[in-house]
Amino acid sequence: MLKRNTSSAADNSSTSNKPKQTNPVFIENISLKNGNTSQTVSSSKVEGRNISSAQEDGLLGPELNVEQLQLKYAILLDVPVESMQDFRLMRFLESWYGTKYRMGGIDSTGIDCSAFVQTFMSNLYNINLPRTSKEQYMVSGHIIKRQLQEGDLVFFKTVKRKAISHVGIYLGNNKFAHASTSNGVTISDLSEEYYTRTFAGAGRVIGLLQ
Repeated sequence: MLKRNTSSAADNSSTSNKPKQTNPVFIENISLKNGNTSQTVSSSKVEGRNISSAQEDGLLGPELNVEQLQLKYAILLDVPVESMQDFRLMRFLESWYGTKYRMGGIDSTGIDCSAFVQTFMSNLYNINLPRTSKEQYMVSGHIIKRQLQEGDLVFFKTVKRKAISHVGIYLGNNKFAHASTSNGVTISDLSEEYYTRTFAGAGRVIGLLQ
């Protein structure tokens, strides 16, 4: 197991001028009533919008409670809600989810893939990684895909004639968090055709514990 840092990740908050709904739709076909969920589905849409957009519109409120966080990330990871018990991880993901991609960016105004991984590992595991995805690949202990565990790194070759050009954090159930050029900070599936085609390897950095 990787050793977690005891510091807490900051939560993002947003405001909205829209009136509150009595029973806001959290995710398509899921209603939150007094903190309870009526059913689960594998969808990350809120009435046709993505979750981060819905939060900005006021449908999710400025801050998700424990049950909402569990539901949201259970759906994104396609796992049972009751299995979502790592609230520091979920809070960290929530604080960055939807942040736009910016090459060279390192903060909430825009961040690139390697800076996101660097921040993730520093905040949750107290591990200091180099700045670029290529350097992160070089300092990782290489593992095969079936050995992947939460906190491992996944690397991709997304640019022709270039070595490692993209990196993400493995979360489990074939899902990984990363800062993508098209969607910003998001969660994707390794089995998607694009990531299957560009996958370059996996790495573990437990040896860099400080």
